[in-house]
Amino acid sequence: MKMLSRLKSKLPLIISAAIVIVTLAALFVFSGQDGEESSALSSKFVDFAIKLFNLPDDADTVSTVTLVVRKLAHFTIFAVLGASLYAFTSSLLLLRPYISTLIIGLCAAVLNELQQLTSEGRTASPRDVAIDFAGVVVGSLIVLAITKIINKKSSRSPD
Repeated sequence: MKMLSRLKSKLPLIISAAIVIVTLAALFVFSGQDGEESSALSSKFVDFAIKLFNLPDDADTVSTVTLVVRKLAHFTIFAVLGASLYAFTSSLLLLRPYISTLIIGLCAAVLNELQQLTSEGRTASPRDVAIDFAGVVVGSLIVLAITKIINKKSSRSPD
């Protein structure tokens, strides 16, 4: 019974650590793709978005949608990283988990862009670092807000 209780108390730490690791692995794989592989993956989402929103299939529209899809992908995966990093650092009971999350997230964003320099047909972009970091900030703020709401509700409920 004690062991189950101990495991239950460590569950948020275990789950958030697993999500951080999987997200970092995905970032490593995506950044390691060459230009052709990356474009092929993006084009599937671009085609889907063009059909979904019934957009014209001309070169300008495809170019714009491609840019939006690629930048949204950066933002989204880093938002997941930010959310899971904040949950992880909070589970470690660090004094200021938000600062740790931001530092680790920024380092991941910079390293992610630098890794792209090693892939043929890819470039590094300070703009992408900013987009990635914005994702980290938003993802971690969402978890912070949810945590505050849950803690506020649990402190109000009678035991």
